[in-house]
Amino acid sequence: MPNSFPRHFGEFLVGTSLVCAACGGDGTDIQPDVVSSVEIVSGDHQAGRVGVVLADPIVVRVTSDGNAAPSVTVNWSTTAPGDQVIPAVTATDADGMASASWVLGTEVGAHTAQAAVSGATGSPVTFSAGALAAAAAALAKASRTSGDNQVGEINSPLVAPLQAQVTDGFGNPVPGVDVNWTASGAAVSAPTALSDEAGISEMGVTLGSTAGPITVTAAANGLAGSPLTFIATATEPATIPAAANVTVRNNSFLSVRNSTSNPAVDTVAVGGTITWTWAPTATSPHDVTSTGSPSFTGQATLVQPPPFSVTFSAAGAYDYYCTVHGQPASGMRGRVVVR
Repeated sequence: MPNSFPRHFGEFLVGTSLVCAACGGDGTDIQPDVVSSVEIVSGDHQAGRVGVVLADPIVVRVTSDGNAAPSVTVNWSTTAPGDQVIPAVTATDADGMASASWVLGTEVGAHTAQAAVSGATGSPVTFSAGALAAAAAALAKASRTSGDNQVGEINSPLVAPLQAQVTDGFGNPVPGVDVNWTASGAAVSAPTALSDEAGISEMGVTLGSTAGPITVTAAANGLAGSPLTFIATATEPATIPAAANVTVRNNSFLSVRNSTSNPAVDTVAVGGTITWTWAPTATSPHDVTSTGSPSFTGQATLVQPPPFSVTFSAAGAYDYYCTVHGQPASGMRGRVVVR
């Protein structure tokens, strides 16, 4: 009879339709509504120069219930001045991966970047990187204290060392750069000095035996501002002492009066006396040997002898050294200026 299908057959058709709809019978995958987690895959803890893209991209993986989550939006950001993450927004691929390039800004130091996924456990994740100075570009007198325009007594060291600073094109300090130092009317402690972590190349200066202006030059090849010229003034002492003392140490002579060392430089009046005294810690053998002209009678090689004195009756510059630990122009040495 028409319209006489059994009632239970109609119920079967309705139930079947509901089941098919629930199974997604069109065969397509549905992206999960909730992303379970985001984690760093690679690109963390890199180092690179300022203003340059890091060598490796920064990469994250997004999963849902342990499975790769494709087509999920990842937002990238950084707060470091001048830093960029390119692109700022990406989508995960079929493996749940997303990546971006990180361009460091212009400041050296620690930088961070983040990847954020809405609703994901662990979001945002944070990448860290170290930004290093770019190539050396400029040389200038140190802004904090360059030591320029000092005044000191002849044959004495300047109170403060001279300081030149090496920077990159962004003004960041650059370490490890050789700066060459020369002086006219004075002596520098060494011909070169590397810049330190603050970009500072530091040099000690001992004034010569003539009163008046002296110049010291700092230079570094190819750097803007090079060479630099520092000025100092050497003055006569208020009175020329009649005596001075020198301490003999393990590897150096030290002027007690002005703290000069290798060379230790002392000035005394004609008829004045210099006394060398071995420090208690000077346990190796030393001698005091005159070199050049004029000359004086020195002390033989000994360990901890009594103090040794010489009286200088004629004006001149008397050089001496220790034959065990120095040479006439280097190492353990000194000078007596008699005026």
